[in-house]
Amino acid sequence: MNSRLETVVRIAGSSVAGVVAFVAVTVLVTAGLEPYVWPSLLVGLPAGVAAGVAVFALAILGTRYYAERGTEAGVSRRTAVRLWAALGALGSFVVGGALGTAAVVLWGGGLASGLAFVGLPIGLLAAGAGGALTARFGARRSDRRRASAR
Repeated sequence: MNSRLETVVRIAGSSVAGVVAFVAVTVLVTAGLEPYVWPSLLVGLPAGVAAGVAVFALAILGTRYYAERGTEAGVSRRTAVRLWAALGALGSFVVGGALGTAAVVLWGGGLASGLAFVGLPIGLLAAGAGGALTARFGARRSDRRRASAR
């Protein structure tokens, strides 16, 4: 298949996966929190956006990783580092956002305000730091593996 066509198919498929994740998470979180939080959509929308963006990014990087895995040269260092950085950023986002939201809720704040005004910003900062650290130290680790394989 043509490389441009592969790119278009990869982006289209990842976009569909991201939209499906956005809709599913938004509906599930909104419906699940409806008895407990009055504007449950205010909690469901940020959760859905985060899930949709994460699934889109991981689908793009995962399909590229999978496609390169079958070649003679194997997976490029650039693709591997990008995938690991995205996974590190996603994990850091979830942990940082959850800790920030939990802190606000435990100190008497509301869930919706804790998620929107504390959890989301802290999660984004943690994602940036986690992704950067994973890319930096993951690249060193893969360099050491390649050097020992020779």
